[in-house]
Amino acid sequence: MASKKELSALKKMVRASNFLSVAQIYLKQNVLLKRPLQHDDIKPRLLGHWGTCPGIAFVYAHINRLICQHQRPFLYLVGPGHGFPAVQANLFIEGSLSHFYPNTIPYSEAGMRNICEKFSAAYGYPSHANPEAPGQILEGGELGYSLAVGWGAALDNPDLINVVLVGDGESETGPLAASWYANRLVNPATCGAVLPILHINGYKISGPTRLGRMDDDEIRMEFTGLGYEVLIVDDQRKEDVYAQMADAMDRAMEAIDEIQTRARSGEDVSKPRWPLIAMRTAKGWTGIKEADGKKLEGNCDSHQVIINQAASNPQHLSLLNQWLESYQFDDLYKITNEGEVKFDKEIRSLIPPEHLRIGRQILSYGGEIVRPLNKPDLRQLSYGPETPRGQRGVSMNKMGEWMRDAFRLNAKQRNLRIFSPDETYSNQLQAVFEETDRAWQWPIEPWDQDMARDGRVMELLSENLLFGMLHGYTVTGRHGMFPTYEAFAQVVSSMCDQYCKYVYASQGVPFRKPVPACNVVLSSLLERQDHNGYSHQNPSLLGAMLEKHPTIISAYLPADGNSTLCYTEKAFDDRDKLNVIVAGKKTLPQWLTLEEARRQSEEGIMIWDFASDEEPDVVLASCGDYVTQECMAALVIIRQLLPELRIRFVNISELTSDGIGSLKYGRKPKLLDQFFTSDKGVVINYHGYPNTIHKLLFNYPGIKRCRVKGYVEEGSTTTPFDMGVRNGTSRYHLVVDMAYKAFQQGVITDAQHIEITTDMLQRLVDHRSYIKAHGVDPQEITDWVWSR
Repeated sequence: MASKKELSALKKMVRASNFLSVAQIYLKQNVLLKRPLQHDDIKPRLLGHWGTCPGIAFVYAHINRLICQHQRPFLYLVGPGHGFPAVQANLFIEGSLSHFYPNTIPYSEAGMRNICEKFSAAYGYPSHANPEAPGQILEGGELGYSLAVGWGAALDNPDLINVVLVGDGESETGPLAASWYANRLVNPATCGAVLPILHINGYKISGPTRLGRMDDDEIRMEFTGLGYEVLIVDDQRKEDVYAQMADAMDRAMEAIDEIQTRARSGEDVSKPRWPLIAMRTAKGWTGIKEADGKKLEGNCDSHQVIINQAASNPQHLSLLNQWLESYQFDDLYKITNEGEVKFDKEIRSLIPPEHLRIGRQILSYGGEIVRPLNKPDLRQLSYGPETPRGQRGVSMNKMGEWMRDAFRLNAKQRNLRIFSPDETYSNQLQAVFEETDRAWQWPIEPWDQDMARDGRVMELLSENLLFGMLHGYTVTGRHGMFPTYEAFAQVVSSMCDQYCKYVYASQGVPFRKPVPACNVVLSSLLERQDHNGYSHQNPSLLGAMLEKHPTIISAYLPADGNSTLCYTEKAFDDRDKLNVIVAGKKTLPQWLTLEEARRQSEEGIMIWDFASDEEPDVVLASCGDYVTQECMAALVIIRQLLPELRIRFVNISELTSDGIGSLKYGRKPKLLDQFFTSDKGVVINYHGYPNTIHKLLFNYPGIKRCRVKGYVEEGSTTTPFDMGVRNGTSRYHLVVDMAYKAFQQGVITDAQHIEITTDMLQRLVDHRSYIKAHGVDPQEITDWVWSR
């Protein structure tokens, strides 16, 4: 139970934070209220979210009390991150801002003026949590990701406690709703804990929340059913809400300690019932209760800026002045002879030791916490040089073998995981189960496959939850992979975007150090979604990510198994990036030796000499594995029909928003002529939407010579080869296009062009008739073998 001194200290710390929060939102000068406010003191543009700030500050102070008591590292993830004034106020009070920004935010009156004057000002501080602020691993601008990120950060950090503040509006989002299920995955013996605090202030921007209209019994039933021990704190009870919260936090820590102690002593803890605090405090708590005939405190009208005419309305200005004075901020600090702020002794009693302060938590900013992976030897995993070109194999099998060996080599480091939305087997990564299992903390039946308490494969059928966990895992210094079906990866497109923004913004922050890449693997590719049909055919995430900064995003499209090995290694070597690896899980021809694949992975584009002629008349290029097979088959056909035609084959395996291949080809597009020639026709067969390649090549002078093929939203339940036929990426279509390019340049006659085109069109007609009659592709397709 908290002592009277502790409760007094908590209240003072929250008062100080609330004052600074209000000052940040409203004041451009006179921020410490040295005199009564005047209209000129008010910012010309009022931005920010007041309603959630008091709850954020209330929790921050209680976390500090626990840190001081338990001397354990804590992270504080704020789901309603738009309440950033409260976060920034506490980062100032504890000294973290002054530690990282001693020149701009000193621990003085000048520092307090800085955070107030620059909050939501041009080139100042954002209105939501951001990487520039210490201690933050989540922006919180887009709601719903906080709990998943918190669970991910707790993995393999056994001493860490992640307190996650979940807004009751945020709890209505899909990602957050799925995140409660992570308690099925996180092992208390080897991982840290997450303490969710559900902040029920009752309202969103303009209406009530679902949880805000539920009574205690309903709250308990909902979250007890989800597997949590529910503790309720309510500011409407007679008991002091500060005492309630301190008691709930103490009980939560006791529950966490009890679960972890049992698990770490060797007991098999099934269904650990982690604590959850449901905290009811009024929206806009301690603010103005009413103005202009409207209820503010405890209502949706306190969500953002209240009394927003203080710069011109005398009544609003008076109310703001009274509001700020109510916190009696002058009583909470003094300025030393050296000009530093010295907060009240009781407030100082709640400021943890420097290395344990929320803003100084080393896990939140990378650096020395990042341990490189011990990497497998690709020579032991690759298809060897004796493997005939065109021999068939499975790229995702090779990736699975790489991950298996990586798990073995990094077993002691415990810094590698797979986050797989129920698709490890489906995506042909099952080799990993030779070294690890799927994590599962609930009952395991004797017939369950590859499941264990300490498995390192996180599987649950929620892309949102698992990508959020990967976010938390990588930004706290560990390595991970997110394999998923290509068609449904769009579910996390916005989460990927937020991750990229976080990483990009972090690069300009001196104290943030590089963190391991977030690696998204797209498998179950559209070319083989022939049985699932049109609904499963969607390469949209690839195109969406190629809109992002080229230094942050790379798309890797290896053509075969050896290339997949090289790009898997490269992806895990990358830092401060999100990589998208596109690799098939079905049997396909293998083209490159390991050394050839290594050379190509260095530049992301390569002329395949073994498939090319010197001084070509036409260039054929591919980007993707299935489309590469079709290109190689087209080469065989056209060389049989036109042996005199000279063709160069180019394979593209890396894309960024700067263009094709490594960055220099994007920044100096004329360099692509060394691959595409300076004057010959080019046919490009691409895995995704053709417009993606058109956009990447828009500044390439030779774009008018290029014919780009790709997925054009044509699909159905059909045969594998017919998927390419429907979208114009089949070998027969490619032969037609190459013949046309050759005819355009006068290499073949009009008669030859017509003859070849007629032949290919007839083959397409014959193919459709065959599959309708037999239900499968003809043997000439399924048994095709490469020959030069």
